[in-house]
Amino acid sequence: MKLSFDVVVAGAGIAGISAAIKAAREGAKVVLIDQYGFPGGMSTAGMVSPFMKHSINDEVLVRGIFEEIEFEMRKREGMIDNGFYASAFRVATFQLLKQAGVTMLFHSVITNVNRINNYIKSIQVILFGEEIEIEGKVFIDTTGDAQLVYLGNFPWVKGDEDTGRLQALTLFFRMGGIDFVEALEYVKNNKNDFFSWMTYDFDLNKIISVAGYFSIVRKAIQDKRLSEDVNYIFYTTLPASGEASFNTSNILGLDGSTSFDLTKAELLGREQVWQVVRLLQSDIPGFKNSYLIETAVQVGVRETRRAIGDYVVTEEDITKCNKFDDAVVRGCYGIDIHGQKDEQSRLDEMPENDFYEVPLRALIVKDAENLLVAGRCLSATRKAHGALRIMPTSAAMGEACGALAALSVINKKKIREIDFRSVQEKIKHNLSKRFFTEN
Repeated sequence: MKLSFDVVVAGAGIAGISAAIKAAREGAKVVLIDQYGFPGGMSTAGMVSPFMKHSINDEVLVRGIFEEIEFEMRKREGMIDNGFYASAFRVATFQLLKQAGVTMLFHSVITNVNRINNYIKSIQVILFGEEIEIEGKVFIDTTGDAQLVYLGNFPWVKGDEDTGRLQALTLFFRMGGIDFVEALEYVKNNKNDFFSWMTYDFDLNKIISVAGYFSIVRKAIQDKRLSEDVNYIFYTTLPASGEASFNTSNILGLDGSTSFDLTKAELLGREQVWQVVRLLQSDIPGFKNSYLIETAVQVGVRETRRAIGDYVVTEEDITKCNKFDDAVVRGCYGIDIHGQKDEQSRLDEMPENDFYEVPLRALIVKDAENLLVAGRCLSATRKAHGALRIMPTSAAMGEACGALAALSVINKKKIREIDFRSVQEKIKHNLSKRFFTEN
């Protein structure tokens, strides 16, 4: 079987969803492909919540399709502040994709990229044992692992440029039956046992983040009740009384782009989750009657392959809040690297009144005529990637790619022949006012 589309988006995480919706709304015929039977990627299969910081001085840096997703989740009572349920994300994005007229081809595994010189003619996917060829004019790789880049033999890099280290993996899980009054009272009375970035003006009507319990974790490790790789317990409350999402398991030394290592990570992650659940129930105030509701469908992956693009975003671009003429994304989240056993973790704070930008060139794959990237596999150094990999920024990248892809198809021009100002005009809600006040 052979199918043909204007724009082929591979990977239905938040970057792919945003790219597909934008391209379809701009008039392109779009297909969105994913291995799961639902959209969302790490937002749903990985249960990653909440959304990280994406505003400065009360100005929201990422709007557009990202805010539409938020609105749809709030409408379904699945989101408060920046925290949300994976189930709400699935339903909300299904609805937006359907309204935009995107063809969704889920339960599909990409097996091959058919490349002619520097041009991708088509990709092949397996759909329940049936092989399908999908032709496209522009391809957007939002797989997280740069699968199209890798299978098409375009340039990429993995992990730390010098050591090859990859960030730790984490299996998210959700618990209910928590007595937050008791739990938060303990936190307030033991501030030295928690991260310094925490604030203590707790409001149970809003999302609350708690991270620490260092002394309890250390003792549990000494007693061999907890893996020595777990450094702390970190949870955020969810839009329902007594529930929280946990970003706590810490799986080291494995590569999230290989099936063998991912399988090991799933086993280690679930073992760590069970250890943490029992520790919470037995040792931590407020959790005596708590219970495990669910673990994520798959272990969360922070870092694998990154494309090498026409521009590579650097650490300096992030820390110095660099700006670009061809900017298409704004961000304010600092460099965040979950280190390996022999590597120091890093979490930077950014200036409260400034932001960095991502140029369109970082979303165009080097040596490729019709391949774009967005989300976790954008073109950046490892340190810059540590800031840019978050979901709001990934959504903005995806929307920019969708706009560029549609402009290329409709105007019958190559992606590099499209004036970046035309792309900026399509996504002005995500850009600085400086681009539009001069006129």
